[in-house]
Amino acid sequence: MIYREKSLRARHNRIIQSLSSAPMTRLIATVVVSCSVLAACSSTRPMVAAQKEADHAFAYGDYAKAAPAYLEIIEQAPGIWEVEYRYGVCLAELGNLREARTHVETAQAANPASEEVAAGLALVYFKLNEKQKLVQLLQDRGNLQRSIPSFMLLADYGLKMDDPDTAAMAVNGAILLSDGKDYAPYLKAVDVAERLGDSKLAARRLRQAYAIAPKSPAVNAKIAEYGLASEPTTGLPPGP
Repeated sequence: MIYREKSLRARHNRIIQSLSSAPMTRLIATVVVSCSVLAACSSTRPMVAAQKEADHAFAYGDYAKAAPAYLEIIEQAPGIWEVEYRYGVCLAELGNLREARTHVETAQAANPASEEVAAGLALVYFKLNEKQKLVQLLQDRGNLQRSIPSFMLLADYGLKMDDPDTAAMAVNGAILLSDGKDYAPYLKAVDVAERLGDSKLAARRLRQAYAIAPKSPAVNAKIAEYGLASEPTTGLPPGP
């Protein structure tokens, strides 16, 4: 903001100097320009106020209101990853996918560890039908950052894109990373196996999920659906 004010004042001074020897009509014009420049300095609200408005609107899904407030911040202080990310999400929700990608990619480059930003970028790629970039993004995060959420998200997108092979690869990666401590990848593997038409694999993955989390409502609902008994002997050791 300080930089913007200095820039505007410098521009004002240059205009004044260029018109210093001008006749009265130009002097009047100078006064008008001076007023407009000073008004511009005072009309820029603090970034804190803009962010408060933007974050509140974003939280309630009012992307049309949040977007211009986030843009105010970007114009004053570009490169803040969270602002770039949220502005990109707003643009995506408003249908401006190309520009949305630019801002979310900027956020992802600034904070590559963020699961939230990666999910946002994957959604933009999905909406743009850039499936190869989506798969590469989440697969790299799963393999290089050992991100279970990225593999799980890739499994979901694999099913949405009618690509069960990608979904199976992703869910198997999540199972390996979970090391038998999380039932969610196994339960997701049931969905993938069902899509592949492999009922035997689906039942095995379900019984493995039961061994990890025998009290999970989600697991028990699926156990009942498969007609299996909720008893210790139903569980199978976790593993690939």
